[in-house]
Amino acid sequence: MLLNMTIANFKSVKSPQTISFEAVKDSRLPASKVVNIRDRLNVIKTSAIIGPNGAGKSSFVRALEVLKRIVMAEDGPENPLQGALTGTTFAYGIDKATPATISIEVLLDKGEEGNEEKPCIIAIYTLKANKEKIFEESLFYIIDNSKKLMFERKLTDDGQYAYRFGKYYRGEKKRQAAKLPENRTFLAGSARKGGQTSLELYTWFDKKLNILPMGVSTKAEAFACQLLKAHPGWGEQILNYLWALDITDINRIEVRTNEKGEDHLRFTHIYVNDKKAEGYANMFAGESLSLRRLVVIGFAFFEAFITGKTLVIDDFGQLLHPDVLCHLVEIFENCDKESQLLVVDCNPSLLRDGLLRRDAVWFAQKDQESSTIYYSLSDFKGAKGRIPTSQRYMQGAYGSLPIISEFWFVHDGTPVETEEKEETDENA
Repeated sequence: MLLNMTIANFKSVKSPQTISFEAVKDSRLPASKVVNIRDRLNVIKTSAIIGPNGAGKSSFVRALEVLKRIVMAEDGPENPLQGALTGTTFAYGIDKATPATISIEVLLDKGEEGNEEKPCIIAIYTLKANKEKIFEESLFYIIDNSKKLMFERKLTDDGQYAYRFGKYYRGEKKRQAAKLPENRTFLAGSARKGGQTSLELYTWFDKKLNILPMGVSTKAEAFACQLLKAHPGWGEQILNYLWALDITDINRIEVRTNEKGEDHLRFTHIYVNDKKAEGYANMFAGESLSLRRLVVIGFAFFEAFITGKTLVIDDFGQLLHPDVLCHLVEIFENCDKESQLLVVDCNPSLLRDGLLRRDAVWFAQKDQESSTIYYSLSDFKGAKGRIPTSQRYMQGAYGSLPIISEFWFVHDGTPVETEEKEETDENA
């Protein structure tokens, strides 16, 4: 599970900004919406970043995408930093070569409280790089509240890397370090050589972190097909899920393979008022964008329900009705696995009272330098009286609202409103 993330000099973020998914200690907040790890550590099941368009909400998602892409890059002559970090340094900075910094804290093993042989392990991984090379890379473990160095790699003034390894590190050291290019991570290199310490976090990136595609593309369809083929019974589950969202005219979803060996989803629709009618079939690409998105989200949920996942969804509410959006959160909250859902959206319906914990809501807005800052709803005292949180947000109590100004379209130097007014005056 993802516990904390800090980014700096990345896209719209200049100074270091941290978003935490650890629950604050407050008995007034519902305990059912957190996963208990230890007495002093609870992780929020569902968190949201909310704010106006262009505020930098998605910079958080892009940073996770970039970090995963760099770590999971296959060996080869291509520079993985070039594709991942091109154009990702602070957008308004003068020096585009200044490296971006991305740091995450991940729960690798909750352990067993009181059992010294099975401690709680949290990984802290930091990468500092630009599109040409890595400047710093480090991995620390927090083992039962004690921080231990695993490895650290820093670029020195002479262009060489200085390495440090902790006594708890398990895996190949010097030989792996000597062969490593400046655009490849030590984490991936040592993990692929069987290094036990690096392999644990590498596996989390590979198996546990799911950054969901938009939900309407061929990539999204391939994701859904893969899961339905692996779990044929989920076809019936998807139908029940759609019924729960008031989509009641589909009675079958199946994978069809074409002559090229490509898998596609096929939906069979029925006429609700005429049960004897044969209905009609439609392929994934022919369905509405909202239905396609809901189906992909549903399959991602099912996967999280049977195995621990960190599921990240950007533009969560796009194409979806506000009531459906809130119900999706409620559906995920029923998951009893150690999974978490991190969503990004500009829809204030996510602020509906009782839907999310106050410490699960983060706002994004730009400062005077046009740099994104993140801050939590829990930083604000609870409102006295009965004014809903969403209403207080729309009243400006928490900031992170668009500043709306008047606009007139100008054609050939003349405001259209003026042209219409003159024509009206002549007719009069």
